[in-house]
Order: sequence, then structure tokens, then C-alpha cells
Amino acid sequence: MYLLPSSSGTLISIPAELRDSLSCFDIVWSDMFETEDPVIDSKVCSKHETDFLKGAPPQWPIFYTSVNSPLVERDCFKDIIQLVKRKMRKQHLITEVSLRYQSGSGGSTLAMQVLWCFRKDLRCARVIDSDLETKELSKQVVDLFLLSNEEHAKQNQETVLLLLDTKENTNNDLKMKRILRQNLIEEIRKRDITTNTPVVIIFNCSPAGLITTDHSTDDVKLTMNLLTDEKKRFAQKKEELKKKYKKMSQFHAFNIMQGGFKKEDAENMITNKMLKHVEKDRKSSSTRLLSFLALINSYVPGSHLSKLFCEEFVQQSTNEENHTLETIMKPFMDLIVIFSEDEQKGQCIRLAHPLIADACLKKLIESKLTRTDITLDFLNSMVEGKERHYKDICKSILITRLTTGQDKQKFSRLILDIIDENKTDDCISLLELASDLFSTDPYYPQTLARLYYTAVKGDNKYEEARQWAEKAIKRNSKSDIKDTLGQVYKKHLQTFSDIKSCMDIATLAIEAFRDEERAAEDESEENRRFNYRAYFGFLQVCNVIHEISPKNSPEHSEQEYSEFISALKSEVETKYDLFEWYLTLSRPSMKNEDPDYLRSDIEECYKRYFTQSEQTDEDTLNEKKSKSFAGLLHLLKPDINVLEQYKSTIEHPQPEKETQIIVYILANIIWSQFNEPFEITVNLQARLQKLWESKERDRSPEFYLLILLLFWPDVAQPAIANPPNLEKCVQYMSQSYETTYQKYLRCRYLVPLFFLGKGKGVQRLIHTSKLHQIDWELLTEGDENAEVECLQRVNGKVEDNNVLVVRDGQQIQVTPHNWVTVNKQGQVSFYLGFNIRGPVACNIRYIKNCK
Repeated sequence: MYLLPSSSGTLISIPAELRDSLSCFDIVWSDMFETEDPVIDSKVCSKHETDFLKGAPPQWPIFYTSVNSPLVERDCFKDIIQLVKRKMRKQHLITEVSLRYQSGSGGSTLAMQVLWCFRKDLRCARVIDSDLETKELSKQVVDLFLLSNEEHAKQNQETVLLLLDTKENTNNDLKMKRILRQNLIEEIRKRDITTNTPVVIIFNCSPAGLITTDHSTDDVKLTMNLLTDEKKRFAQKKEELKKKYKKMSQFHAFNIMQGGFKKEDAENMITNKMLKHVEKDRKSSSTRLLSFLALINSYVPGSHLSKLFCEEFVQQSTNEENHTLETIMKPFMDLIVIFSEDEQKGQCIRLAHPLIADACLKKLIESKLTRTDITLDFLNSMVEGKERHYKDICKSILITRLTTGQDKQKFSRLILDIIDENKTDDCISLLELASDLFSTDPYYPQTLARLYYTAVKGDNKYEEARQWAEKAIKRNSKSDIKDTLGQVYKKHLQTFSDIKSCMDIATLAIEAFRDEERAAEDESEENRRFNYRAYFGFLQVCNVIHEISPKNSPEHSEQEYSEFISALKSEVETKYDLFEWYLTLSRPSMKNEDPDYLRSDIEECYKRYFTQSEQTDEDTLNEKKSKSFAGLLHLLKPDINVLEQYKSTIEHPQPEKETQIIVYILANIIWSQFNEPFEITVNLQARLQKLWESKERDRSPEFYLLILLLFWPDVAQPAIANPPNLEKCVQYMSQSYETTYQKYLRCRYLVPLFFLGKGKGVQRLIHTSKLHQIDWELLTEGDENAEVECLQRVNGKVEDNNVLVVRDGQQIQVTPHNWVTVNKQGQVSFYLGFNIRGPVACNIRYIKNCK
């Protein structure tokens, strides 16, 4: 027992001490249940099987016997198997596959099937606790990969297939996965691991609120929709089970799936006898506990309650200590499953399937039990006094907002459903009670503030919103909590028409956003993702206040208004400048863009405050863009002709003005994407070289970027006399980036602005926007054999986990676009990109047979 596969093809035994240290995992041992230790009791196996068929989570014993197993293979099982096999062949240190499923469709079961399938080929493990610290998890992943610290014995190594099965579709899950990936890279580099196979394949398994047809090639979707072959397999399995079990009607989870996930099938499981019991006594402990289970299993599918706490509840409600939970819940036990996921945590209780929970909730509501009544009762009867145990589930029901596309919904699903019933006051009651119960949690008062200013009607709603927003800030002064107060004032501002009131409220809103801005600046020093909402909120307030017409106002108010607007101009421009480079140089992730409204609102604000009477709005904006580095880069996308319009204003820079020279040289590079540059490359190089000779260090990242772009060695051109030292340039650029941009762009994807092409001079540089989408995908996601015809490959080497280009005695460090592709020492080639931090190696390829 306790054997795992190794790279030598043999199974190796894991010592008890090492096993105990891998506490983060539920490991699927290669020889699980194949030896006499532990002995599998047939009755225990049968119990696991019947519980699973009814709706309990699967346990490993049901995977053991392939002939009599209750499992049915879904079509996408083969897709995941092939995907994992493909990832096994990749020479990446870390790689990923994802299973996105509709709750109740069997996603967790399918994920466990995959682990079981690979248990003799990979080191398969499921993360036990998704709330654990990712650094410890990363350490244990690498421990599981190595199994020995003895000079990293190659024969002991094998790829880890790591299942991360999350239960909710939230931004927190995405954040956890991102941090885990970063920590894994750090741990692998710290241990100096070299390998031709992945250290870990992260198997992401998570519910999706809406399954769409478009997805990454690394994603597999599981829906509540059976294909023809699946229906046949389910029908065949049903016949097998009929021979084995007499009471097939109790196997609700299986029957719902076999029937094609029909809502009416779930509703038919609720008998008239059950309904009569509910109607007879809505206040009985059994009806109340059923309503709690229906509530949480409907809004948080896969969740459960502690059986122990449920027993305490029914005993307190009935005052009969001899009554067991099963006795009290007898009218509804057919719909309930009791199971153990963790021996230390005790038994759990839930409804057999999310569709059954939905059906129960629907019937309870028809019986005059409202969502609000059930939730209030749950908070008062189950949660109060046990807040620590119910913290997560209450937050999921009342606070957690689903993410749809680029945006979050305004409230949790439960709150939105109650609002749709025109019962906003009920939402207030629920959130106020929860705020009292969880008296240190800032998100309940924050949600109440948002509820008041967006959904409540009445004259006093903004004052109530303000009070709740301030209460949230008292509990926690993080910038995302402080943002709500600014949003309250901003929303209130939109309701006024008289100038004096508008200026008063706008002043409060601006001060609130400035306070949030200060908090965001402080947080950014703590290696946290930068929160830009204060800056954006400020510009939105400036937009609103500028829309208000001062006409028909007292003369002194009109003058005061004009002075108020003038006083904002400088800060509007400063924040516009920040967003110009923030949105141009980076984006949320490699695959995701910032929402379109962000740039449009920012640009609209600038135009309002700076358009002169003789100008059009667009002329004002384009003139602004033509004077800045990031602005010019953005001009390239929508309309290159604008650059020609402002050519005269940028083509004669003053020699000592670094900013002017930078803008001028970039304008030449951009123009070269379409036409001959304004000035020949040698002259552009001379301008930069003069600045470099006057001062090498402590210049802007943009300056160093242009040095790299114009002086990168080109075999097609004659050597330049005394060129800038590119090895030093990269070092200085990294330092300059850290002081200028890092705290703002940390945790964002730095966009490669240009790539090295096959032309000559500045025309060899290709802006990212000029690449075909297929070429971009090959660069960033393609395998080592990818070819991008318009770009040239650069030769380099990997040494001590660093990618280097050796030129003229210099070792120029290049950052891998994807660190996980750097898995050993050796000669490499790659496509060269340049972002605002320095040169980037994309699509790294190891050169075989190269000593």
C-alpha cells in the first residue's frame, strides 16, 4: 500500500513520515484497494455506492471495481484524458487543464474519475482545503513531485496531477489559482529543478454559471445535457443496477441524470405526503430544517450542514432528546443524504441534488414560506452562536456576486431574487441581521450601502447608504471598502440639478475618492493588486459635475461653479495620464481586456475639461495623445492618419528634452508600420545615443525601451560605433520600471508592445496590434514548434534559470514570457518581444543536440 509511480516506470513505496507531511492532499495511491491493507468491507463499499447513487459525494471505493461500478462515463471524460496526455508531453514546468461544469451535472465525480484513471501514471492528488495557504500547498506539490531531496534523484520524480475542485464561480477562486501558480514557480526555482516533463498539471474543476460554446483549447465543458451515446450508457447502467438493487426509485442523483436533468423529474420526487406535512405545520423542526437545506443547496450547490448542528437544532426545537435526526426528518429523509467527507469533521447532511433543492424551495414558497422567512430563520436558529462555522456559507448566500463576462452582478443570487419580488425591505432586514451576527465583517454593511443607493426608493436612501458605508469603513479601511462611500456620493450627485447642492455633494465624493486613493497607494506597497477605482470614480464625478448647466442660476453661483470646474482640471489631466499608460502598457491578464467603458469614460472626461471653443472633442483628444508615449501607442490602433495630422508638432524635438525626443522617435517607429519613417534609423540612433552618453542611469522606462528597440543587434546592418551597453540598459530599465510603474502594474499582464521582425532599421519592429490573432496565440500559447513567419527567432541560452542573449561579450537578460517553459539549462531560441519592463522571450524552444 502507499505506492506511487516514478519516472523509471516502476512503483515506489512512500515512507510514513513523508506521507504525513503531505497534509494538503487526498492522494490517490497507485495500489489503492489492491492490497489487504486496508481491507475493503463489502458492506462499506455497498453503502458508499448506494449513497452516491442517491446524491452523496463519491468516495474512492466506488472507483475501484470497474465491472460493477455505479459510474457512467460522460463523453467529455475522453476529452480530458486526451488533454492531460497532451499536457504530459509538454516541456513546461507547470501546465493546466480545466473542467467547467454546471452544478449538479457530475463535475466533481468526473474529475475524480480522471484522477483514478491516471493513478498509475501520474502522482494524482486532490487538494483537501481550498482555503489553505498557497505557499505551503506549493511546497507540498514539489515535495510530492520529488519524493527525495537526494540530489533530486531523477528516478524518483514524476508529474503531479493536482485537482483543485472549487465550489463557486468567483474572482477569489481566480486569485487563488494565480497566486498558487506564482508560488509554484518560486518553489520550483528555489529547488533548482530541471526536468523534461511538467512538475505539475493543475486540474481546475469549477462550476460555471453559464456554459458558453466558446472556450480555450485547455477547457472542457460539462453540461446538464446528455448526448445520444451518453443516454445509451445511462440506460444500460440502469438495467445493471436494477438487477443489483430493488429500490431504484431512491437513487435520485442517478435518476435525475439518467432522465436528462429535467426539472419536472425533481419536482415529482416531492410527494403529496411531504407537501401535506409542510402545509400542516410550517413551523415544525422538520419543515424548517428542510427549508434550510433547500435554501443553501439551491443557492450554493454542493454545500452542506453539519449533522451534529442539525441534531442540536431539532432537539432544541422539539424538546425531545431521544428523537434522532433521522426520526424527526422521516417525512423528508427520502430526499436527504447523510455522508462523511472528512472523518475529523464528522457527518454532513444535504439534499440529494441541486434540482431537488430548487424544487423544494419552489414548493415551500408556494406553501407561503418566503425566501426571506427561511433565511431569517436560518440566521436566527442555526447561525447565531455558531457564526464561525457558518461564516463561509452565509457569505456565499448573502454577499458573493457571480461574475458574468467582465462584470460582477450587483448582489448575490438570493438578494437579486428577493429584489425581483419587489421586497427590497426584506433584503435590508436580512443583511442587517447578518451584519449584527458577523459584527466585524465589513462586507455586510458595504452590501447594505450598495443596496440603499441602487435599489431602495425614498428620500432618505442616500443618508442610510452613507451611514452603512461608513460603518463598513470602521470595520475595515481597505480601499475596496472605502470605494463604496465615494459611490454613494457619486450616485447622490446625479439626483441634483441646482449648482450649489451639486458642488457640495461633488466635494464630498471627491474627498471620499481621494481617501480611497491614499489607501490604494499604501496597499500597493504591500505587493497587492493596485485598486484603480478611486481614480476612475474621481473622473466619473468630474464627468457628472461638468454636465450640469449653470444657466438660470444666481450669478455668484455661476462664477463659483466656473471656479470649481477650473480647480479640477489639473487633477483630471493627471488621472487621465495615469490611465493612458495603465491601459496601454498592461491589461488584467493575457486573455482578458479591460472593459471598454473604462477608456471611453476617461476620454470623455478629458474632452469635456480641455476642449476649447475652436476645437472638436476628437481634435482635443488626439492632440493630447500625440504628445505622450502611451498616447501615441494607442493612436496606432484606431487611426494612424491622426499621427500625420500632428506630425509638425513632434518632428522638431529639442535636443536636451528627453520626453520630446522619446515621443518623436516612437512616432517614427509607429509611422514605419505603414510608411517610411520621418527620419532614417541612423539619425534616430544618434539622438538616443547622445542622451545615453550624457546619463545612463535613472531615466524613464520608455527611454530604455527605445534604446533596446533601436540598438538591438542586427546582422543585416553595419555595426554602430560605441553603441549603448544593452546588458546595462536592461538592468537600468528594470530598476526604472520598479520605481515608476511596478506598484500600479503589479499583478497585471504587461503587453509586449513590439516584436522583432525580419525587416531593416525601425521597420523590423512590429507592433503587437499588427500581428494576426493566430500569430499572437502561437507566440503566447503555442508549443515549441510554433512558427510565426513575420518574426525572426533569436538564439540564446538558459543558465541558472535565466534566459540570456550573448552579443559582443554582453549577456543580455531576457524575461521569459512564460516562466514555466524554462525547465533546464541549454541553448534555446525564441521570438523577442519588448514590454515596458524589458525584453521578453516568447515561445522558447530548446535546441537539441547542442552542447
